[in-house]
Amino acid sequence: MKKSILLIGIALAGISLAGKAESKVYVFDTLGIVGGVSDNGQYAAITDDEQYIAYIWRASNPDELYDITEKGEPGLPASQRPIFTTAMDVSDDGIVVGSIGYADYHQYPAYYKDGEWNLLPIDPDAVSTNEAICITPDGKVIAGYQYIKLASATGDGASRGQYIPCQWFLQEDGSYELKTYKDIKLPDHQGFYPMTQTPDGKAIGGQLYAGFGSTLNALVVEGKLVMFDEISTLKDCLEYRGKYYTGVDENGRQTWTEDINDPNIVWFTKELINGYYDGIRGEESMMNGFFTNCDGNGNFYGARSYVTDVTSNNDGVLTNNAVIYNYLTDTWYNEEAVNFFSAGIGEELIFTGNGEVINGNKVSEVKEAYGIKSEYIINGISKISSDAKTIAGVASDLNPAIGEYQYYPFIIQVDGGTIGTPEIAGSPKKGLVIATQGRIEVLNADNVAVYDMNGRLVSTDKVTEVNAGVYMVKADDESYKIVVK
Repeated sequence: MKKSILLIGIALAGISLAGKAESKVYVFDTLGIVGGVSDNGQYAAITDDEQYIAYIWRASNPDELYDITEKGEPGLPASQRPIFTTAMDVSDDGIVVGSIGYADYHQYPAYYKDGEWNLLPIDPDAVSTNEAICITPDGKVIAGYQYIKLASATGDGASRGQYIPCQWFLQEDGSYELKTYKDIKLPDHQGFYPMTQTPDGKAIGGQLYAGFGSTLNALVVEGKLVMFDEISTLKDCLEYRGKYYTGVDENGRQTWTEDINDPNIVWFTKELINGYYDGIRGEESMMNGFFTNCDGNGNFYGARSYVTDVTSNNDGVLTNNAVIYNYLTDTWYNEEAVNFFSAGIGEELIFTGNGEVINGNKVSEVKEAYGIKSEYIINGISKISSDAKTIAGVASDLNPAIGEYQYYPFIIQVDGGTIGTPEIAGSPKKGLVIATQGRIEVLNADNVAVYDMNGRLVSTDKVTEVNAGVYMVKADDESYKIVVK
């Protein structure tokens, strides 16, 4: 398998580490997109959705991609033969989650472990499209979706449904038990498409389909839908010079009435998002919101649309921002100049949809920051490990034969440190302590105490500005030693 291996030196001037580190960059000439990187940086899951091939990358042999596509047993009937495999994410011990598609056009969620694929259970109401999207680092919780047929779908062969989020929970016997969140009330559209989940599996992030064709940021937290936008409907009709449209007559001519109570008036429904008539100017006025990644600090990375100056006819000014939302503190970080944030660790190290890396106050191209040399276009970073020492991205090249871009995976191994990584202690389940430059922040704890190394109490606040040094932080019943640069 052909690949490019580059040995580069990166000057690391981050928060938790300064100095030099040798990094290796592997740009593969195999088609594929990285779906997930394990938190410990030992594995990456990759899918070539043009040739329907799934791969796993292993840090133990980093210059190779291993084909893990499900081939099926010899002699199977045509309808039972696997025709594609997806690899969407991977756990710290190498369990890959994704899906297997068969010749009968049904796609089933599955996981790859110990050299073989296993199908996950699906809901009795699920129809053709179902997939596992992400897995917690310990392999105990898998999140994904199932396409569930709606009760309103009628007639022979009716299959109108929605993407319904679900999770599978590891049982003592090694099997996974399904929990489908069918009781969540979703807008009358395509449903909720999961894209990521927190490392403890408590919150799923993704995009919610609504309105004319927009997507909105949404979470499913412990089985409950969390939305950030208000969706409503408004009945409206066509009005012209004090008359209201009632249809056409037998000669095909439009008919109108001056009586607003005329039962023949043709009414239609406006779909409003935060008072804005979604799709008022077609596709250009649709909203775009999603969460594509999250970190161990409760931060979800993605994009969100905002509407200002809403008018009486429900038009407005639509702005698209890159965002980080922390679901533990219910706070947003916005950046209008960027398409979206793809991944990161807090607000100190962020990868953007523009192919850039934000390292504290410094912004540089990913290609420049990591010294990547390739004939391919380096589009950006898609997935990272929890310490940002294993970084996966997307490269592309225009295929002149078909006139379309094709996509290639690349992996960066940063040896000896990360760029701009904050000092982190604890977990979202307990007190979580984040130390950035001159600052200590404690999340998810009721009682906080910050001490210097002489035992003097510095602060009992959840956010404390401090000088550089070493501190002991008590968050409820847990204590942590933190280094502040």
